[in-house]
Amino acid sequence: MTYQMVFFDIDGTLIDEHKRIPADTLEAVKRLQETDVAVAIATGRAPDQFLHIAQQFGIDSYVCCNGGYAQFKGKPVYRRPIDLKLLEAFAEMADRYHHPLVFAGSEACYANREDHPFIKEAFAYLDIPTLPLYDPDGWRNHEIYQVYLYCAEGDEQPFVQRFGSDFRFIRPHRYYLDVFPKDVSKAGGIEAMLRELGIPQDASIAFGDGENDVEMLSFAGLGIAMGNAKPTVQQHADYVTKRVDDGGIADALARFGLIDPPVTVSR
Repeated sequence: MTYQMVFFDIDGTLIDEHKRIPADTLEAVKRLQETDVAVAIATGRAPDQFLHIAQQFGIDSYVCCNGGYAQFKGKPVYRRPIDLKLLEAFAEMADRYHHPLVFAGSEACYANREDHPFIKEAFAYLDIPTLPLYDPDGWRNHEIYQVYLYCAEGDEQPFVQRFGSDFRFIRPHRYYLDVFPKDVSKAGGIEAMLRELGIPQDASIAFGDGENDVEMLSFAGLGIAMGNAKPTVQQHADYVTKRVDDGGIADALARFGLIDPPVTVSR
């Protein structure tokens, strides 16, 4: 099979648990970009939360917000904004429970609370250089593709009970959850991008490690799970590579003939 496009998750795939890019990963992805293979990011993050990482790789195409928005070389190729009435109901409930929210758009993120410690800690954990804009009405004035609900573990249950038929809730951190439409996934954004480019599904590769990567690992022509992924994620992949901090990206790209080995593994 001649592969034409590769999609990379970020957290736990391109960057390690300390939010660092392994040197061998950076080198391998840059080598890949010297070929005819198209490269894109597929992440749960919003654009202003990962563009500083994408720039280090020189990647300008992405599926973000867990599949709610996709862009290829500056051109939007897929949008799935959240219904305004759903956003309003969700925001009203969060206000009643005094939980901060961050609303993710294609250009910026908008917080309904200013300087909240949960938001600050979560953004620091993700190594995001700037905090979201304080704009309680941001969700009214911009298309929103994902909501981040900030609360302690377990406090999300009333939201899950009320909105579980509309939204998926995934907790990447003890202080927040990704909240996005139930019919949205990274696979949907990838499918739209492949269709835009005329690339067959079986000519695509996806790398990932998290619960929100399961659909794209199953959808791609070749789904590659990182060695640091949980077994419940790995079972959906066609191949399991080494850990992110053990040369997993470089090893898999070389194994499937996308780059020439060797790539020095950083320790």
